[in-house]
Amino acid sequence: MNFPYTTLSGIPKDTKRPLLPIKFIHKDKSTLPILSLVDSGADYSYLTMEIAKLLEIDLSNVKFEKSLGIDGSVFLCYPSKITIEIGGYRLDIPVRFSNQLNTPFKCVLGQETFFSKARITFERYKWNLDIRLIEKP
Repeated sequence: MNFPYTTLSGIPKDTKRPLLPIKFIHKDKSTLPILSLVDSGADYSYLTMEIAKLLEIDLSNVKFEKSLGIDGSVFLCYPSKITIEIGGYRLDIPVRFSNQLNTPFKCVLGQETFFSKARITFERYKWNLDIRLIEKP
């Protein structure tokens, strides 16, 4: 599957990012596709608490973990598992929900599990992200 980089307005002008429209699924709940940043530098996939609320995921009995941001800041997150859908393919992945994410994106897809289940090629020279998932739809 090929996904063109998405142009974002702001500084620097015409910034392009590898964003994927991801549908998040938990039990009988799902979201509309949400643009999510594919980040090879992130160890885990992080989602905002807003997505947990949309999916009615109860994290009240989940023990929080500390995670480290790229700037060295520590933030709290709650581990869970959800299903994501990309281009008709579904994957079960571990995620970490947090209300302390310092990113403009509601989801950052990181290496743990997601990168293990796909061949991901960043083709920045032509502003394209190529993803070949191992699991079938």
